[in-house]
Amino acid sequence: MSSVSSVSNEQSASRSSKPRGPYTARGQSCSNCRRRKIKCDGKRPTCSPCMRSSGPTEQMVCEYTATNRSEIQALEANIKVLQNRIRELEVVQETDDAGVTLYQPYAASSAPAPLSEGEFHTGVSGGQLQEIDENMTQPFLDIFLRYSTELGFFLHIPRFRHSMSLPKGSPERPSEGLISTVYLLGFHLSGLNVGDAQQREQAYLSRALLDVANILSSPHRDRTVHAIQAEILLAGHFFSTGRILEGKYHLHAALSITIAAKLHKIRSQNTDPGFPGMSSSDIFGNISQLDVPLDQIAEGERINAFWTTFTMSNCWAVAADSPQNFLVESFGPTVDTPWPLDMGGYEQGLLPFKILGRETVTRFLEQHSTFTLGDNSFISMYAKSSILLVRAATLSAIYRTDMWQQRAEIFSVQFTALDNLLSSFNSSLIPLSQNAHSSEYFSFAFVTHLTTKVAIITLHSKLRDISSESAEKVLSAAEACTDMIAGNISSDSTAHANPLLPSLWMTIGQVLIEELRRLRSEHQFRGVARAPGREEAIDVKLQQVLTTMRHTPAHSPLNDYMFSKLQEAYRNL
Repeated sequence: MSSVSSVSNEQSASRSSKPRGPYTARGQSCSNCRRRKIKCDGKRPTCSPCMRSSGPTEQMVCEYTATNRSEIQALEANIKVLQNRIRELEVVQETDDAGVTLYQPYAASSAPAPLSEGEFHTGVSGGQLQEIDENMTQPFLDIFLRYSTELGFFLHIPRFRHSMSLPKGSPERPSEGLISTVYLLGFHLSGLNVGDAQQREQAYLSRALLDVANILSSPHRDRTVHAIQAEILLAGHFFSTGRILEGKYHLHAALSITIAAKLHKIRSQNTDPGFPGMSSSDIFGNISQLDVPLDQIAEGERINAFWTTFTMSNCWAVAADSPQNFLVESFGPTVDTPWPLDMGGYEQGLLPFKILGRETVTRFLEQHSTFTLGDNSFISMYAKSSILLVRAATLSAIYRTDMWQQRAEIFSVQFTALDNLLSSFNSSLIPLSQNAHSSEYFSFAFVTHLTTKVAIITLHSKLRDISSESAEKVLSAAEACTDMIAGNISSDSTAHANPLLPSLWMTIGQVLIEELRRLRSEHQFRGVARAPGREEAIDVKLQQVLTTMRHTPAHSPLNDYMFSKLQEAYRNL
């Protein structure tokens, strides 16, 4: 790109001739040196390599992260603190010896508002909550399963549906926390949560939170996988309803359980001294070495559990977090679990017995050409798009127009490599027209296309004012997203249900509004001839985005907020 210079041969030779000094032990380098894959002497506050690259005008302070073991201990501590706080807010409160009343913890007033009479209000001794109406369980399950893949459901659906039909007390019946969460989302997606009935959803939510907290202490054989699944579903529900902090808490819990169970090391070629077995804590005490999976489907559920958690964490890190918390930079290099298959592949026994994984994420980013069976599955392509998105956001976050020359050169190399990888990956995606809308994997294909193009927008967004090439790539990616709407989204499409979509549409809409502003500015203030056809075309595409956001299968405060912000920006044109 014209806006960023490349490293000259003369400067490279000069750097390579410098004498080397003492360096730190493996794993103790600063985060910048680890990212650049150079040796670090560990000096504080700024190591020698970073001091040389930052220059005299930049006061750079190196970041030294703890070892992997300490990171896990920090995860445990954070989860314990957050779990206690959430329980304070949403657990059942005892009012007297006769019974228990649930309260709505996020009522507008400072005093807790009691839920409507009869909704999980019980007089049963011991504070037991009443069961969900049996007449509604099957409809709620059917509604949930219709949107399940969009919501991050990674379990084998036929087995799950069968296990849900088993009598209570059966050892094969899913954990109560997972069941309660499924009914919560079924109710939410049913459209019954309007007006006064929103208190009913709060009751379903309170029930789910209580049950999910007890999954890991249950004797269920699959309690670890069920706990991850329930936390993923709860996280998506909180994100969709605009309760971002709680969504991040449950997503963090899912990731912590995933790491504790070492699902990132399934079929690993490497031993992992940095991630030993988790210490026995109050939260993770029941996560021990998992039993050998019963068959390929059971193993596939574990593989997909990891990649679903990892993918969701990446996407929401960009949508609702900050660059220093991005997982690809710190956690990604530890991942050895091979790319996932779509569930049909596990059903057919396509997972080779001898297949092993090694540095799966790192090898993808470094564009190793080794092919593995899961490389092109729908779920793995979605995971890869999330990795590219978070990598693009990381690079975008560190870019500055006044970067010291040597840092600009390093940025240029990283930028070009990622730009090439994004372009290659985007070209490799199967066109949506070749995916049947009725396919259970269509939702993966759709969101993969969107996420990849938003990654392109994210990478080039800061450079579009100084680079015509970046400006063109940003606008082309946004227009390509809107072109997918007309032929691939209908009023009954499951593609509406992914709680991440409002964030993606927001990014796309902002690009189109900015383009409209630029076109009108050129006409009004620069004397450029007006191009009404071009303005109208952009306006039509923006209206497609707004129409898509307006039609969702269930009320989503997050979607409503982002929709209103786009409308406001559009009116201000």
